[in-house]
Amino acid sequence: MRLRTRFDKLLRTSILGLPALIAAFAVACGGEPTPPPANPEPPPAATPAPTPTETPTAAPETPPPKPTASASAEAPPPPKSAAEERPPVLMSSDKELQSIFTTSPGAKLELGDDSGRAVFRIREGSLGSPHIITFKLDPKGKSTGVPIGKIYRLLVQIENSPDLPTLESLDKPFEFSFPAGNKKDANLAIGELKVDDKGREKITWTVVAPEKIDDATGTAFFKIKAIGNYFMHVTAKAPTEAPK
Repeated sequence: MRLRTRFDKLLRTSILGLPALIAAFAVACGGEPTPPPANPEPPPAATPAPTPTETPTAAPETPPPKPTASASAEAPPPPKSAAEERPPVLMSSDKELQSIFTTSPGAKLELGDDSGRAVFRIREGSLGSPHIITFKLDPKGKSTGVPIGKIYRLLVQIENSPDLPTLESLDKPFEFSFPAGNKKDANLAIGELKVDDKGREKITWTVVAPEKIDDATGTAFFKIKAIGNYFMHVTAKAPTEAPK
């Protein structure tokens, strides 16, 4: 009986000491095991590699517009109308007119008397620089054939110079009117006098048709582009040049 009691006590002691034995064995094998987490986190998702994008192609540059004429390079102003011009200088004489004329104002020269007057008009802007201009009657002047009416002499000079240049208008033509009587074929004979290196004179004649003839006053109107060392008279000869 006593022996059984001791056996039961030993068995109870062995059973009660089993957990401690197991714990001691676990410590001996590497320590106390870590219990697994109740809710384990899922592994992080792999970050997708960036999708390569196409590099935008630069649009071709638009070529710059071709340079045009600069606005500063202004076109020459249009010729002034008669209404826009300053009043011309008026001069008159029975036999001879001479003065210095320049770009502005224009001039109107009347030569003759009540029996008939020739008019020479220089429009404003026709001359580029000052010139001495002579317009006169020349009873002994040269002519081509028989002149109708009187012979006139025109001279253009540069001050302090012996030269007698031919001067072309920079704007409107030079205007002349001459008595023509009752002639229907009243043209203008222009004899340009040139002197060569040996002092010999030579005259070249040009016959110009009129712009119009006023039958009421018997006056023929002409326009020429240049003036110079000229003899001038009305003629019945056929024109060699159309009116300017």
